[in-house]
Amino acid sequence: MLMRAKRLFKGTGTLGLILSLGVLTHCGKFKGTVATVTPNPLEVHADSVKYSIKVTVPPNAGFRRKSTYQGKLVVKNGSNRYEIKSVTISADDYPKKQLKKEGTTVSTQGIFAFQEGMDGGMLVAENSYERKGKTFDLPDADLAPCCITTSRLVDSRPYVLYEQHTYTSKRPLTLEALFQFPQNVYEIQPGEYERQAVRDIVAFLQKKYPATSVTLAGYASPEGRFKRNQFLSLNRYKEVQKWLIEQMRKEGYKEYLDSTFFKVSATPQDWEGFKQNLAQTSLPENVKQQVVQVIASNMNPDAKEQKVMQLVGGPKEVEFILAPLRRTQVRLEGFSGRLSDAQIDSIASAFLNGQASQEALLNALMQEELYFATTRQQDKARRERLLKAYISRYSQDHRALNDLGALALLAGRLDEAMDYLNTANRYSANNPAVLNNMGLVYAARKEYAQAAQAFQASYAARPTPEAAFNLGVIYEKTAQYAAAAEAFANAGDLPAAHYNAGLSRLLMNDLAGAKVELEKAIGQNSNDALAYYVLAIVGARSADTNLLVTNLRKAVQANRDLAKKAQSDLEFRKQRDSAEFKAALNP
Repeated sequence: MLMRAKRLFKGTGTLGLILSLGVLTHCGKFKGTVATVTPNPLEVHADSVKYSIKVTVPPNAGFRRKSTYQGKLVVKNGSNRYEIKSVTISADDYPKKQLKKEGTTVSTQGIFAFQEGMDGGMLVAENSYERKGKTFDLPDADLAPCCITTSRLVDSRPYVLYEQHTYTSKRPLTLEALFQFPQNVYEIQPGEYERQAVRDIVAFLQKKYPATSVTLAGYASPEGRFKRNQFLSLNRYKEVQKWLIEQMRKEGYKEYLDSTFFKVSATPQDWEGFKQNLAQTSLPENVKQQVVQVIASNMNPDAKEQKVMQLVGGPKEVEFILAPLRRTQVRLEGFSGRLSDAQIDSIASAFLNGQASQEALLNALMQEELYFATTRQQDKARRERLLKAYISRYSQDHRALNDLGALALLAGRLDEAMDYLNTANRYSANNPAVLNNMGLVYAARKEYAQAAQAFQASYAARPTPEAAFNLGVIYEKTAQYAAAAEAFANAGDLPAAHYNAGLSRLLMNDLAGAKVELEKAIGQNSNDALAYYVLAIVGARSADTNLLVTNLRKAVQANRDLAKKAQSDLEFRKQRDSAEFKAALNP
């Protein structure tokens, strides 16, 4: 029967029959015709309205031959009028016996893009009837109110990802210096203080950089008596330690001068150093080998020294080997200072306030200092100016290009944003921040498939709550509510994540899950008006009057504009006439 009915439409589609028959109830000739629209009220999902209509025409309804119905499916809302479908149907194409004895039932479905002016309107059938050259206007037939727009309550704030700086105001530093001593002497010689490495240690202390430890190692050359060399090596490091303590006290390092700060050692006979220096000499190899064997032996220290000196021809012959061994080695560990945050801010502000040129800025700050300066700007316009100055010198740094793209995006300059981000992507492929921000550009352009791919790639590269949130928004906007709920769960406690998760679960008709998430959102922000409002919708759908009224009252208290919205919101169509509902709108 349905297939026979479809043959009547002269290419206009099944909707034409449904539209015309839906209004026949207004004509006395067509008593008993019933049109049912589902859902009723109409609902918006993914910025579209899907509907199905079932029309039942009983036998002998009066649809006579030589008759034509012209109809339009329209959404009307005050002066706003949105045409959905136009049709023309001729009764001559309809089997007479079928209409007279059996009637017919026809079902179809359709979809149309939702527009803002449709909200609060009515899906209407506008029709006219023509027979034997005469045209009669028929009354409009109201089919279903438009629309439930709860899906459009998603919080779609964009979470951009800026890159991270690597700047720190201090960095680990190790300074090493050497104090040399004459033979049989442990007092520091005046010229030793002029060594550059020693002066570097003094400069470090004068700048009052943090020091973490000092290692002192005193050495004596192996010629002479062991006991005397033991005395020399010990006192050589002690003399340097004494000098170093004086310098540190002078510069205010009192808290560092405990036993744990200094690590000390003494080597009375520096045979290891002797072997290393010996290897570089022109002495015969057999002599070198004999010396190494003696050094490795278990002879007592004085006997060992005498044997080695005999092999090399006496101390005077190898003084050039022995002299460098009479020393104290100093190793200072700490942190070098860089520019402080305040100093960097001052230099950046001078440029931003027009007191310094861009060239002066670039010369005053090193690369990481300048990028760090950009991250400290709270004002987006000032940050953008600094970033543009930065890329004038460091044009291939994806971090700055990404951040400029994010700022252009937030300012609504989408093409400019994508240009920056595409360039950043060339220099740092598969970068999670860049991919996330590219997704936001696609989302702003309503290119939701590309946006979802970008957010998915960003999250795969580095799971961030921001990428998860942005992906959830895309899923919600495309009516993939289960996937949206999962994505928002991955966004953790990011502001609006629990709210959006609750909204998604509501749209899945998971009322219990929606309630849990919305209550979490309210726990995060007790003034979240929309969270209260959507929780009131949960109450309406679950017929929980107390939940509805309590939360609607709180929603209106937080945002008075929601009272007007609630009055016309079809979610509350069954409760809007109750005294409790009206009272909630006027807390």
